[in-house]
Amino acid sequence: MRTRKHPLSGAIYDVRPDGLVDVTQGDRHGVFTSEGHWIEGDLYSVDIHLCGWLAGPQLPAGTPGNPKDFPAEQKEKSA
Repeated sequence: MRTRKHPLSGAIYDVRPDGLVDVTQGDRHGVFTSEGHWIEGDLYSVDIHLCGWLAGPQLPAGTPGNPKDFPAEQKEKSA
């Protein structure tokens, strides 16, 4: 699954196999469409842009420069 941590809220966005997005923030959880529409849960608002970026139409895997193929977190190189 494609999972990312929101840089401001710290919420975890996780794309499910059915294309919906699970969002967890603290002890709250919600399920949303790729357009950010609420489906279920006690979390009612999300970053619609991150939902679309993760769960929206995708470039084929391995396409050169596809940012979704980049690692979620990059470690700093030692000097």
